[in-house]
Amino acid sequence: MRIILPIVLFITALSLILSSCLDADETLSFEEQLKKDTTEIGTYLRSKNIDALIDVSGVRFVIDSLAPGFPPKNTSTVNFKYVGRFLSGEIFDQGSITGVVDTYVLGFQVGLSLLTEGSKAKFYIPSGLAYGTRGSSGIPPNANLIFEIELTDVVTTQAERQQLASDTVAIDNYLSTNSINAIHDKSGLRYVLTQVGTGPKPTLYSKVKINYTGKLLSNGTIFFNGSNSPSSTFDSRVINYLYGFQAALPNMPVGSKATLYMPSGLGFGNESIISGTVTVPANSNLIYDIELVAIVD
Repeated sequence: MRIILPIVLFITALSLILSSCLDADETLSFEEQLKKDTTEIGTYLRSKNIDALIDVSGVRFVIDSLAPGFPPKNTSTVNFKYVGRFLSGEIFDQGSITGVVDTYVLGFQVGLSLLTEGSKAKFYIPSGLAYGTRGSSGIPPNANLIFEIELTDVVTTQAERQQLASDTVAIDNYLSTNSINAIHDKSGLRYVLTQVGTGPKPTLYSKVKINYTGKLLSNGTIFFNGSNSPSSTFDSRVINYLYGFQAALPNMPVGSKATLYMPSGLGFGNESIISGTVTVPANSNLIYDIELVAIVD
């Protein structure tokens, strides 16, 4: 499933790629350097009484202000302002930039994927997810970095806007034909709360345990049936999931169940994926039955 797989692949690829970049005379493996870096960052944060969240990659982050919306995809073009500092507090770079998310260093990719359009945050990035053993202009090797980022814009293409408009018409027709009275979210998601729980509602950064079944809206074919919860390779934060989940879960108290009617752009978009023996075609509208089992501290 794409919901989980990029994180798993990211961690595996990260270890393989960055370990191969170590100089021959380096004595620390990537994993050893990461442990050293995260220990140093943790010590720094404790000394400053900074309560930061920890991403599975090793990046720490503090959300300074949160705007509604979704984070960018790896292929999204984004505009953001930034200030780069060493842990000493010295600024080594600042400015504003426009580019595609997956062209930046891995720590930036992680940070941007955890930030919604219009939000501001600080990211504490281990050296291996930044400029590594070779450093960069003005940045020494194995330097842990702080980046203050304001994500000012996530560019939505005309094709994406047109696809969303087409998808919501198709979903609304489906709901009307089947006499389903659904809540209309401004994102384009339609959903029905089939059971309202009594627990708290999660935030975008809450770690959750969920059960869910995914089906194609076009013919009802089930392509996934299972559950997710936090693990050593997947944080299972709400913001780690498909956009449709991000829109629905913050409106669901723990113990709730819902049926989501998800436009393709809030699901897998223009990608075709294979789940088991089922192919989910590109631009597929989806139905998810989801249960929010718990918020995991």
